[in-house]
Amino acid sequence: MLRIDALSCGYGDMRAVHDLDLSVARGEVHALLGANGAGKSSTLMCVAGHVEIHAGGIHYKGVDVSSASPMARVKAGIGLVPEGRRLFSDLSVKENLIVGGYCRKKTATAAGIEEVVAIFPRLGERLRQRAGSLSGGEQQMLAIGRALLSQPELLLIDELSLGLMPKVIDSCYQVLSDLKSRGMTIVLVEQSTRRALAIADRITVLESGRCVWRGTPIEAEASQEMIEAFLGLARGDGQGGLSDGDRRIE
Repeated sequence: MLRIDALSCGYGDMRAVHDLDLSVARGEVHALLGANGAGKSSTLMCVAGHVEIHAGGIHYKGVDVSSASPMARVKAGIGLVPEGRRLFSDLSVKENLIVGGYCRKKTATAAGIEEVVAIFPRLGERLRQRAGSLSGGEQQMLAIGRALLSQPELLLIDELSLGLMPKVIDSCYQVLSDLKSRGMTIVLVEQSTRRALAIADRITVLESGRCVWRGTPIEAEASQEMIEAFLGLARGDGQGGLSDGDRRIE
């Protein structure tokens, strides 16, 4: 579904990602982990077309999309849930969803809104409410719903659990599990190591914009290098494999 070859990208002269190779199979959840500033968000934003490529390339379903516009990538089936939600705060919930379906026919957008409301019933109760007045959890639901309106085959989600209450995180991850069961391909940036290990099929760990480890969640749990250096996990700490980031959030 997605192949990244020797990708270097960044902002102006600053490179945030260096020589990254990454492949994501159709229907899998691939988690990008690492500390703040590791290049996770830059990688996602580059795949979506919002960060400049300095070298390398991005192939989506076998097609080179390295020079494609963000709109062309959305139309091709790449959806983005950005860090911080980035909603149109002065527009209503329904209007934000309509924006998400801007590249679809009106009838398809109407059907898509019904589907999103079925997934997130709370949004159905707030369709006329300003997006900026929603709670953080509701805004994250809306950000996911807006991305789903474009009918993506590849969904990029940046910092899903950031700043959310545990119950809301549970709800969002249940939605991800449902999307995965339907065959959706997902690339997930997550600071909650435990959550990522629970849902991901494969994991890539970034440090200073470079890949330092890749493998499955089972391999990650068994790797002393991962436990001590990159995931911040501690065996026998009574936390069931929670990272420092998990404890801060939850």
